[in-house]
This record gives sequence, C-alpha cells and structure tokens, in this order.
Amino acid sequence: MKKILVMFFLSALLASSASAQFAGPSISQQITTVEQALTARRGQDVTVKGFVVKHLRDRYYLFRDATGEIRVKVERLRWRDRRVTSKTPVRLTGRIDRDFRELYINVGRVDVLK
Repeated sequence: MKKILVMFFLSALLASSASAQFAGPSISQQITTVEQALTARRGQDVTVKGFVVKHLRDRYYLFRDATGEIRVKVERLRWRDRRVTSKTPVRLTGRIDRDFRELYINVGRVDVLK
C-alpha cells in the first residue's frame, strides 16, 4: 500500500512540474530589427520581419527590413517547400551567430506573412 501511495504522489508531482512555464520579465532585450541585430552579441534570440532579397551562396541569404540588411543562414528544411520571393514578407526567428567574417542570423523558423 505504501508503494502505491508513494508512486501516486511522485507521478502527481512530476506531472504538475512538467507543465509549468515562466511568464515573467527577462533581462535580455527583444531584438526585432536588423539595426539591433547588428549590434547584438552572439547567442541572443532575434525575431525580424522583412524580406529575403538575395541568395548569396549555399544556405546564406541577404535579409532586409526598414533599418538595414543582414546575412541570414537558413537550412533547406526551414523553408518547408514554400516559394518565397524577394517580395514575400517573412518573419525570421533565430539566434545571432558569428563566423570569421561577420555577424549573421542562424534561422530556426521561417514564417510567411500575408
């Protein structure tokens, strides 16, 4: 009987903690423009809205919003077989990264905006 009660309480405890989420303020600022992204540090989260205007090479593209341009890295599977042109508005979500040349956004999600 004790084993059953212990198992019940443990399962209840684990189930309740798995659904908890923090909803308070964060010390990191939200990056929403290319201008902010160009001065951000490596590893910061970023969400920008604008246009992918040019394919540079391999998985790298040029992204533009009202504040400037930045290089972005988009893996093939992130496009999810959607057709995106230089006139298609998109929202890119990812992290700031740096290689030996310059900063870029390593994109984790591409949303086509209507």
